[in-house]
Amino acid sequence: PKLDKIPPDGKFDLILASETTYTSKYAQDTAYLLANHLKPNTGVGLIATKRYYFGVGGGSDAFLDACKSVSKTSIDNDYCLTIEIVRQYDDGKSNIRDLWRVRCIPVSRS
Repeated sequence: PKLDKIPPDGKFDLILASETTYTSKYAQDTAYLLANHLKPNTGVGLIATKRYYFGVGGGSDAFLDACKSVSKTSIDNDYCLTIEIVRQYDDGKSNIRDLWRVRCIPVSRS
C-alpha cells in the first residue's frame, strides 16, 4: 500500500471498526485510537460491537466506559470523545449488536 495516502497529521475523516471491543482492554485501545486519530470536529468513527461478549468483559458498556476514561485522561485536554448509538440490531435470538458513532469535539471551557 502507498503510505502517501496517510494524512501527514495522522488524523482521519472516517475510522471504521468491528469486533474490536471484545475485552475491556481492547475497548480501551479502540477508544484511545479514536481519540488520537479522528480529525477533531469533523471526523467520525463508526464502531460495530456486540452488546456483551460473555466471559471476556467487553462489549458496549466497556466501550462507553473506555470512551469516557480516554476523554478524561487525554494528553490533549482540549478535546473529548462523544459517543451515540446509531442503531441496535436485535433479532430476538442472538446477542444484540450496536453501531456507535464517535466524534472528537472541543471541550468547552466556561
